[in-house]
Amino acid sequence: MSTSEYPAPNLGGRWPRLAARRQALTLEMGILGALIILAAVIRIITLDNQSLWADEALTAYEASLPFGAMLHTVAHVETTPPLYFVLVWGWAKLVGGGPEALRSFSALAGVALVPVAWLCARELVSARAGLLAAAFVAVNPFMIWYSQEARSYMLLALLTGASFLWF
Repeated sequence: MSTSEYPAPNLGGRWPRLAARRQALTLEMGILGALIILAAVIRIITLDNQSLWADEALTAYEASLPFGAMLHTVAHVETTPPLYFVLVWGWAKLVGGGPEALRSFSALAGVALVPVAWLCARELVSARAGLLAAAFVAVNPFMIWYSQEARSYMLLALLTGASFLWF
């Protein structure tokens, strides 16, 4: 028996479907990238519009302390867990302790929440729902507001979204 006696498998339009799926995924990635850029611009462009308020000033003070003193202060003054303060303390040592530098940590967490929301909704519902969730996170006024505060709100939202995704 020769190989010519075995018919080639009929792919029956499989390749065009794969090409269409790849094109849809490329379009989806392009829209997601645009939403991430939009979220970054919205959050970062106005970081310096206002001075620190009381709780943010406390964050700035705690970030300026030596690490041990910062942990002691957080344990006795703050009501939130210390993860944010440990991370922002390192961030302040890396980029500085000014208002914009401290707020930029939350802004980055807010921007990182966009693809996390996309992944959650895409996994749970559909690609369209993922893009809608990413768009809502990118332009939601509350998300923007809390992304511009030197407090732990956006880190909480990001970690909550990530835990939902991995759940």
